[in-house]
Amino acid sequence: MFSSILTLVTFLSFTVGQNLVLIGGNLRDDNTKVWNKMVQLAGGKGVARIGVISISIRNTIEGDRVIENFAKVYGAKAVGIPVSQSGANDPVVANLVKEQTGIFIVEDSEDKSWNFWNWVTSLVRPTDVSAEPPAGMVCYESASYKRQQLIDTLRPSGQDSLVLAAIKTVLNKGGMVAGNAAFMSKGAVILEGDSISALVSGTRFISFPRMPYSIRKEGGLALLNSDYVIESHLSEKGREVRLMRTLLESDISRGFGVDENTALVVNNPLSKPVGQVITAPLAVTGVLFFDVSDIPTPSITNALYENVTFSFFTVDDVFDFTSESVTYPTWKKAIAGQEWFKNAVPSNDILSRAGPSQWRQTARRLIDCKELNVTSYSPSSIVPMIPGVQVIFDRQRAVGFGADLPGDPNNTYVASFQRMVASVKVLGIL
Repeated sequence: MFSSILTLVTFLSFTVGQNLVLIGGNLRDDNTKVWNKMVQLAGGKGVARIGVISISIRNTIEGDRVIENFAKVYGAKAVGIPVSQSGANDPVVANLVKEQTGIFIVEDSEDKSWNFWNWVTSLVRPTDVSAEPPAGMVCYESASYKRQQLIDTLRPSGQDSLVLAAIKTVLNKGGMVAGNAAFMSKGAVILEGDSISALVSGTRFISFPRMPYSIRKEGGLALLNSDYVIESHLSEKGREVRLMRTLLESDISRGFGVDENTALVVNNPLSKPVGQVITAPLAVTGVLFFDVSDIPTPSITNALYENVTFSFFTVDDVFDFTSESVTYPTWKKAIAGQEWFKNAVPSNDILSRAGPSQWRQTARRLIDCKELNVTSYSPSSIVPMIPGVQVIFDRQRAVGFGADLPGDPNNTYVASFQRMVASVKVLGIL
């Protein structure tokens, strides 16, 4: 998918130009790498002024957490900027946004004030997340209607509100904008459903998944001006196939997913974007890219996705969205000929929500072993009625780079790779 740059150089720090921080969800309060990077890109400690935007009439729980982290822990000034539906085109609110050197957009907006109709509609809202926000983190998963509400407020009918235009002004002046990766692109936005429901929805296979699959084809906030569909909570919630289906459904060939507690820092997102992976200290998480351009047209109906090219990039990897080239840090070395393991290890629950990161772990083992392919499965079920799924990885064309993390006394090994191939097939119910 990406062509390697043979000369491996350390990428210079992003300090000039537009800076978009795409967070993969569940950003922990103690992830010093990501929080400090946001403050640095907004001007540095004691200089950065960060506006925390929520779609509400007052600050939200998540917004207050973000403000507290920036102001009390990471040395930035932070102010809450609640934006109601009418306030999205208020010049006073837009001007307040423009005064900031950084913007953080929170998704967990407050509910509307109580009335009978809102109470009735709340009964049929998706129940895909816990009612209680998790402690010690931000960018946690919110109910899908809140994502829809955020986009409808800031970019109604695909047109920038004054507040969104002001956010882009902050970017163009060299500031920093951050938030959940999933609503930042101009490509389709995924609202709900898991990989199984995405795979079988609208196909010839009869199934009754836990949560229906739905997307917003009109796109997100268009803060990344490139034709990509973006997913968050990727590995931890087994959303790889959900991303594939969305690419096919929206007629976009490329997409990527960011793991939890991980960020993709994109320089010049509105012109010629270049991204760098930032993780928590000593983490093996990263960003997974998919290219579905080689999948045959009838694939959606048949729930058969063949020849899906995917690549995985870890800490300090840099890739250019325009040229599709990747630069690895000098401390990572080619894996070919130096594979550590003899055998691949298949997963018996490759799309699991309960046992996270099965796709990532299976591919990571394959790129660092002597075998060339591995076949994994997702189990079928009668209640709820969901089919079994077979997933085959092939690494014959793949190129991997890896090394122990610098400065880690436990010698944690991280591996990146390009051009592995996946095939996904529904097997049936039991």
